[in-house]
This record gives sequence, structure tokens and C-alpha cells, in this order.
Amino acid sequence: MTVTIPHATAQAFPLEAGQRLTVTMPAGDQGGDLTFVGFDPALTRNINGWATHRRPVMLFHVAAGMSLYDGEGSAILRVEEIRGEQVLDVVMPGCYREVYPDRRPGCRDLTSAALGLTRGHLTGMASFGILSTATDEYYDALSASANRPGDSLTLLALMPTVVAVSACPDTDIPGWRPGELHVEIS
Repeated sequence: MTVTIPHATAQAFPLEAGQRLTVTMPAGDQGGDLTFVGFDPALTRNINGWATHRRPVMLFHVAAGMSLYDGEGSAILRVEEIRGEQVLDVVMPGCYREVYPDRRPGCRDLTSAALGLTRGHLTGMASFGILSTATDEYYDALSASANRPGDSLTLLALMPTVVAVSACPDTDIPGWRPGELHVEIS
């Protein structure tokens, strides 16, 4: 079964251990964010950095074979595949209504509502369908998009969890157009 997530909306998906969640950008228009209760991007960056570089390195992105961790350091989701030029960014906190002049809900607002949480109880986000730029002065995780029709991201649940996925409401990211995402659980 495939669930469509229209532009500027989010939905939660309960997963049992061993289930896969695949997010597809059918037209290549749109990226978004995903999260789960207790997701800790700082531990995720640190654990994967140590495993990859054998020293204290904090990664900007999580690649295939790496995991997303909770605040206890437990691996909750493993990235199985990333198709396309996109990255799975674990630095950005997810946009929120205060960053938009029209006060529309951002991905942090959308995913927290989908999980039934207040925004302050959402501990982290992972952004997908984007490219990034880093300089000595700043990190721009939303610098561009090179999505193509059918690009996707597949995650494996290592423990039971609920994952919220949003189709980002932003309309100013170069390369994005309002579109939809498809989510499949297998």
C-alpha cells in the first residue's frame, strides 16, 4: 500500500521491527523531513562519525548502512538505500512557523502534530531530498535540490517505532516545486 503525502502535510507511520519505510519523490518535485519520538540527531552524528572515522567526527549526513539513534544511543532506524543525488541531513532542526512570514506550519510543526506531540517535545529531524553547502562560516542544508522523478529513501526499523514524514511546505528551495511524496511500508 502506498500513502500519498501532499505538499505541506505530514503523516505518522507505526513500524514494527523489520519493517521498511520507503519515501519516494514521484515527480522529483519535493523533499521533506522525517522523525520519530526520541530521535537524537547529535548522537546520530556522533555515533556514525566515530564509526566511520574512528575519531570524534560529527557527520552532516547519514548514508546507507548508517543508523538513526534515540537519546539512549539505541539504533532505531537503519538507512538501507538512498536513490538519487539527495542526502539525508541530520543537522537542520526542521523549519517551524516562525521562520515563514505568512506563519504557515513548517516540517517541525507538521511532524510533531502527526505524532501527537507539542513541538517542544520533538527532539530532532532528518531532512531528505536536498543538497547542502558548508563554508567556514555556515552550513546551508537547504541550498539546493537535484531530485529526479522516482528518487527515494528506504529505512529499516530496528525496533518498534512511529515515524512521521512531512512534505516540506517551503517553496523557496532551489529545485523544489510543491508536490507530493509517496510512502510505502513493507
